[in-house]
Amino acid sequence: MKFHYLLVDDLLDKGEFERRVEEKVAESGDLLDERTAAMLVVRDLGRSHIRIRDLAAAPSLACFFAKVLSVGEPREFERPDGAPGIVANVTVGDETGRARLTLWDEKAAAVAEIEEGDVLEILGRPKGGGKIPDVTAVAVQEAACEITCEEAVTSGGPGPVGDLEVRMIAVESPRTFTRRDGTPGEMVEAVIGNEDGVFRLVAWAPDVLLGVESGENVVIRGAVARESDRGIEYSLSESASVTPSDREIDLPMNSIADIEEGGTYSLAGTVVSVQPPHSFVTRNGRQSSVRNLVIVDPTGEILVVVWGEKADEHLMPGDRLLVYNATARRGRYGDLEVHLSWGSALVVLGEEEEIEVTGTVIATRQGIALDAGDACYLLREPLPVGYTVRARGTVHRGVISPSSLEAVQPDPEDLQRRLDRISGQPRS
Repeated sequence: MKFHYLLVDDLLDKGEFERRVEEKVAESGDLLDERTAAMLVVRDLGRSHIRIRDLAAAPSLACFFAKVLSVGEPREFERPDGAPGIVANVTVGDETGRARLTLWDEKAAAVAEIEEGDVLEILGRPKGGGKIPDVTAVAVQEAACEITCEEAVTSGGPGPVGDLEVRMIAVESPRTFTRRDGTPGEMVEAVIGNEDGVFRLVAWAPDVLLGVESGENVVIRGAVARESDRGIEYSLSESASVTPSDREIDLPMNSIADIEEGGTYSLAGTVVSVQPPHSFVTRNGRQSSVRNLVIVDPTGEILVVVWGEKADEHLMPGDRLLVYNATARRGRYGDLEVHLSWGSALVVLGEEEEIEVTGTVIATRQGIALDAGDACYLLREPLPVGYTVRARGTVHRGVISPSSLEAVQPDPEDLQRRLDRISGQPRS
């Protein structure tokens, strides 16, 4: 009874719900069991079960019947704050489509009790409106009804997939790793998206993504999909290929008002406050960073916790951000917040401009900067303080990313003019 009450707990209290269920049982002459009577009460209140195809338009909490098509192994993982967690994914379907069910922690630990072919009654929070919607499980129980659907898992499930037409939301720099046999390797991580959602992509052969830039629309061939604790992610080997696409791709975006605990969201917002990055050492001894900022959109505001290299991004109040694949959870004081870590992307909006500027490298409270006399630019990568350089590259929101640097001998007269300007004493 508790399972079905969750669907209507905003409409009446638990005692009234139980009274109505008992009434239904009595009216039937005890022919109805408690579960069936509870379902009828829920239907009378306008919260009947839906089909998988209707999950995209469902409210924050939905109930539906589905057949289990595949069951993923539970996986242990470490959250960005070091806390352990368990996650498992189950692919379910009905005659109208398929959904990806995500079970966390104690529910994931009990996934061994679920078998392919089982029919489940699922109470969950839909997280997206793609072809294969994601649903975070709130409660799951076996059902006695029959579900007819094709058993085969679609290309969105684990294994090789067909062509992926996606936008490259973010492409990181190559980084090294150590294989299981102890030999070194190199990989590139990216975040991709299309109408079906936002996904993590790992290229184990970096040359596959050579020349591919953030914001481009591409067709990826030869990708392999697998289930992870963040849903489906894709990997590329050296046999994969990436070619340009001229199709416009609309990415699904959420509003802050949509956010529910356990879901994964993509948001557009404006920074209203930001804290400096805080360095810490992870449990495996690796140096990392974290920072907090608050963003707003027309529906509300939320705390964003940024982990890893993303925490070192130059940010300030008023910046307009796109946040992709952020996970919602409760903070230490019980408030909802979203976390950006691996598989997430942070995009700062604003126009880039080509620039060529000569100046002196100085230290400021915001970081290492290039003082050009009439303007001061923060440097994306720090340089030794005191040098005078000519930088060519792009500037974005006051941050310069040099494509080339050239040492310049300082002009004594220019130095004197700048000193005079600082001291306020003109030279006689």
